[in-house]
Amino acid sequence: MSEPLVIVGNGMAAARLVDELAKSALGRYAVAVIGEEPRLAYNRVLLSSVLAGETGSHEIELRPAGWWRHRGVTVRYGYRVTEIDVGRRELKIEGEESMEYSKLVLATGSTPLRLNLPGADLAGVHTFRDTRDVDLLLTLAAAKKRVVVVGGGLLGLEAAYGLAKAGAPVTLLHLMDRLMERQLDGPAADLLKTLVERKGIRIQLNASTARIHGDGHVEAVELADGGRIEADAVIFAAGIKPNVALAKEAGIAVNRGVVVNDVMQTSSSDIFALGECAEHRGTCYGLVEPAYEQARVLARHLAGRPAAYQGSVVSTNLKVSGVSVFSAGDFMGSESLVLSDRRRGTYKKLVVADGRLTGAVLIGDTVDALWYLELIRNRDKVAAIRTDMMFGRALARPSKAA
Repeated sequence: MSEPLVIVGNGMAAARLVDELAKSALGRYAVAVIGEEPRLAYNRVLLSSVLAGETGSHEIELRPAGWWRHRGVTVRYGYRVTEIDVGRRELKIEGEESMEYSKLVLATGSTPLRLNLPGADLAGVHTFRDTRDVDLLLTLAAAKKRVVVVGGGLLGLEAAYGLAKAGAPVTLLHLMDRLMERQLDGPAADLLKTLVERKGIRIQLNASTARIHGDGHVEAVELADGGRIEADAVIFAAGIKPNVALAKEAGIAVNRGVVVNDVMQTSSSDIFALGECAEHRGTCYGLVEPAYEQARVLARHLAGRPAAYQGSVVSTNLKVSGVSVFSAGDFMGSESLVLSDRRRGTYKKLVVADGRLTGAVLIGDTVDALWYLELIRNRDKVAAIRTDMMFGRALARPSKAA
């Protein structure tokens, strides 16, 4: 008889785990997926494309209903798990009876940070994290409302781009001295700022938001330096935090995220965690690729096969506000090769240490991004291609690499 395995969360990590389990442990588990969002799992990375009108909401669905059904998976979306009873191996679901499990996987993702500012509770203050947020922002854009986006990381840039393309006047505020400071060096961030501003988005760096003004509804944003920006709405996109409430209340070990070992096991032996809610060796990854790598390891472990997650080489390979951006590894090393062409909107930086490629940043031209990532992950020697690798795989002829 199949063991009941329950996955809490119906996002990208959960969908990948089900896919991996179907390959390695088909029939071993009776899998149920419970998700709070009122729809099947979708590609969260494409939310800005939906906001910008480039992609339909239905097009970002990861798998159709039939895919889940054919794999024997019970999917219950629009349901919130309120409690984990570790002793009885039971979940309590809001408005429903409890559900038993033999194995439990937490894939609860993250929640958006809402800055603790005066006026943050006014009507017109929103976040940008799921499809429900997109619906709200589309309404703002259609009405040509003036929007201030707080946060110049990936989420903030995507929200600003989607809103601007949908027709809203947008100002983006970022506390730091450059955009996407965790993924880009100074020159790359400066070029990205120029390219984004060409799309009609006003950007202010070193901008500390002090308060939001309004009489019941947003009217303006005040900065720490006394500056004031008139606005009809404010979008907080200043980061995310792992959603650990369920685990913490159940007595499962939590730091910033749900603490897991190399097989994604929590402090409770039959409970596992992966994706944005998990903390492995002190690191919480807020990106999709590490979640997919974790899902592969966990599926192998649940199938009774040897597996161990060693951590991920963090990389970003996306269109950010319509601009192709790639970043991987340690991009701030001292030995670097740089090619910059602002007129064409391209920038390349390759970082080398001990004869190996250890980091890369690309803006505009990201055709060879996956090759660079492969070199970084495999720790390949690059002495034989050092002169040519800046110009891409075709010219570098990687077969010559030592």
